[in-house]
Amino acid sequence: MTLSLIAGATVIVIVGICDDICNIRPRYKLLGQIAAATIIIFYGNIFFEFNAPLYLEIILTYFWILGVTNAVNLIDGMDGLASGLALIGFVALGVAASLQGNVYFATLCFVMVGSILGFLRFNLPPAVIFMGDTGSLFLGFTISVLSLIISYKSGTVLSVLVPVMFISIPVFDTFLAIIRRLSKGEHPFSADKEHLHHRLLELHFTTKQTLLTFYSLSALLGAVAVIFNNKEIKYGLIIAFILIYVFLIILKISHLFNLNQIVIRVNDKIKYIKRITAENKTDSKPIICVNYLISALTYLFLIAVAANKTSWNYAEIIAILIFACVISISIWLSKILKIKNEFINFLIFWFLYYINLFIVSNSLAKDFFIVYCLLVLLLSLKLILKKRVDFLFISPMEILAIYGLFMINLMSNISITNNVLTLFLTTIMYYPNKAILTSRYKYYRYHIAFMLIILISMPYGFYYSFYKEMTDSYKINYTKYVSPISYKKTADEYIDQGKYKKARDVILEYHKKARLPIIQKIVYGKTNKIYANLIINELTKGNLNKSNKYLEEYLKMHPETISELYNQIKPFFKQISQLKIERPEDIKVSGIPLNKIFSKYSETIKKAGLKQIQKGYASQGRECLKVATTINGFLR
Repeated sequence: MTLSLIAGATVIVIVGICDDICNIRPRYKLLGQIAAATIIIFYGNIFFEFNAPLYLEIILTYFWILGVTNAVNLIDGMDGLASGLALIGFVALGVAASLQGNVYFATLCFVMVGSILGFLRFNLPPAVIFMGDTGSLFLGFTISVLSLIISYKSGTVLSVLVPVMFISIPVFDTFLAIIRRLSKGEHPFSADKEHLHHRLLELHFTTKQTLLTFYSLSALLGAVAVIFNNKEIKYGLIIAFILIYVFLIILKISHLFNLNQIVIRVNDKIKYIKRITAENKTDSKPIICVNYLISALTYLFLIAVAANKTSWNYAEIIAILIFACVISISIWLSKILKIKNEFINFLIFWFLYYINLFIVSNSLAKDFFIVYCLLVLLLSLKLILKKRVDFLFISPMEILAIYGLFMINLMSNISITNNVLTLFLTTIMYYPNKAILTSRYKYYRYHIAFMLIILISMPYGFYYSFYKEMTDSYKINYTKYVSPISYKKTADEYIDQGKYKKARDVILEYHKKARLPIIQKIVYGKTNKIYANLIINELTKGNLNKSNKYLEEYLKMHPETISELYNQIKPFFKQISQLKIERPEDIKVSGIPLNKIFSKYSETIKKAGLKQIQKGYASQGRECLKVATTINGFLR
């Protein structure tokens, strides 16, 4: 699949480059797209599967790839539009893949998200760089193919709707454009000025307001697409889906209620507020005092949270350090280049969201209720004194931040209610601080720097526990520690005492806290020994099902090391199989025939191998299948 995706994308990029340089005819561009789609379908064996004749499935797949590719290409008529919608689509696909356990394609989607985010920083209006047909065709093609792969992996009928829903706005717009052009006798892929975003611009929406409209609708559809299979809220999501398209219909009949005049009046008011703000060169002393109070309250809030959070894991530490570096570089660049860097606000929102997520997850919201009330009060006071509300207007980057945070937390066990509550509390904290960051508060860089200092100093418990571990002054209370050292030491002590079930609890706790796979693998040697003993102990007690459950548990954590586990338990079975018994089926362990044991284990390992191959981990899957075959042939 990966090779076919690379080959097809290469063809699409070549077509895009030719179009950007030579402005080739639409028919030749379409032929190139058909060639790329053919590679995907026949070489990659990727197509829709919905219990229909094969030729219908292939025809639908051609229409899907060509339709989505051209939809993203045709909607690239305004700065930041195609790239922003593509980013929203890749986030939805990445979360959907992650929820299916498809780590390989989830990682690929998030790599695309990071790439687009770096590009989008300079593509938002007024744009400095442009993607051209090369970029838009590549993004559309990649989205169409990855959506096919991920919907195919889920194996459900409803999964086919997932890619349709999150990319439905550009597809719907393209569908209308093709009908419109054919009715006029024009080529269906020729350019015109009658797309939905052109319609909004004709209604005197600003470029930013148009982006906000499209981003908001696409973000809502992306969320709907990912959680559509949740039966408890399915009907509510369908209603939201219908409301979006009602809104689009309203745009089509906007002339009936003079929507353009309403938009003009609103924009005139916004321009007036900005002009008044620009004329006031300095802030008054009361406003400066409010800024100081907001800063002080934010610092106290962060310090209080740091005092409550005493347990950190490696992934959080690495994320904090990277986050601090990125913000520091952004501040430095904005000062050197003398530019207004909204990306800093984007990062600050993510930082505050993480803090509030900790508060909501630990049921601490009521303890900080007074802080949220004071921040709302200070923000209201500043609005009264300043007589400006322009900083309350949401930006496209803020829409992407809210959407990204909401979607990413769908991958965890956080409920949608807690997710929404966290976003609400984050907004309460963010806007008072945004009022400082967007004002002429000359110390705003120091405000951000001090927040970063508090952030970096938060994991003091990590450094303290790590020091104790390194100096051997630790106790068997592994849940208070975060590094692999304490877990390995604790597991070793339980293994030496023969307490393998307690050692297993240590490994499971470590596996849960060490979220990065590369860190999870640090103690896999201990895992092999622990689970080998647990499997054999339960088997000697006659509990084949319990023994098999331990094997399944191990395979969920480390399927790539199944050979090492097999080598640990192989001597036990080898000794039994060498008994002088005529028929192999008469060899038993605690009354269980040995061939039944091997058949059970082999089936479990084979299922794990097939699952790994389905996720895209072919080498791990083949290793599992190899061990399963070896176990099957053990008595032969």
